[in-house]
Amino acid sequence: MPQLNLPKRLTAFPLILLVLIALVLQGCFHDDDDPAPVPAPAPDANPVGYYENAGTASVNGGALLIDDLQAMVHGNRIMMMSATEELLYEGTITDISGNDFTADFTIYYRGEKPTESTATVTGQITEGSSITGTLIGSGVGSGTFSLLYASTNSEVAAISRIENGVGKAEWEGQVGFSGFELRFTIDNAGVITTTSSPIPGAFTSCDFAGTITPIGGSSLYNVSMNLSGCLGGTADGDYTGFAASRSQMNPDDTLVLAVSDGRYSPNTDFIIFN
Repeated sequence: MPQLNLPKRLTAFPLILLVLIALVLQGCFHDDDDPAPVPAPAPDANPVGYYENAGTASVNGGALLIDDLQAMVHGNRIMMMSATEELLYEGTITDISGNDFTADFTIYYRGEKPTESTATVTGQITEGSSITGTLIGSGVGSGTFSLLYASTNSEVAAISRIENGVGKAEWEGQVGFSGFELRFTIDNAGVITTTSSPIPGAFTSCDFAGTITPIGGSSLYNVSMNLSGCLGGTADGDYTGFAASRSQMNPDDTLVLAVSDGRYSPNTDFIIFN
């Protein structure tokens, strides 16, 4: 049989075709082989603000149900309290990751720190809406809570909103299981002056003196107090904490105030006394 003499470029055509197909297929699979983009982590929630006294808690195995829980949060400090139960949970937020947070709490009851007075917390922050958490401890340091962000956070703190001055109506409230209330005034420079000391309780005969200062861009105030002349001198010392105002019958007619020195904590809702 005679041998066919095909042109060299014709015999090379199948090889070229295979190379082209391989290149096309490589391009087709390239996009699918790329790793999926890693989603950006959610930003850490900012819990700063006042949480109104409509929060709830179930503690001590459900034996104590609280329906007036409120809180003030700034920086990594949180002061969460029930005026009705005379309970204050003062905490340090140890970590915020997205909406999750952890904190360590010291607990005060009727102005004093009981022997079993600590708890840890794990929970969630819905920024501008709520904080929920689980208390891990014993007694009132064990249970769950829920806080509600107050709409009044849009109202910036100002001394003019809470100033009552000497000779005007006083701020009045029971602290440390007292029968006679603590009364004080705040002048237009934010200076706090006691007009009547509480009796009896942890702060019997204490003179409260200090300052209250608006925290810029927030509805909260920083409070610094010195207690002196307390019965037995046990509660004498320097105290720090927060305050916020809210309205019940009249604008800014209630002053939420909580301070502590690590041993004692006068805290409650103060109202205008006429």
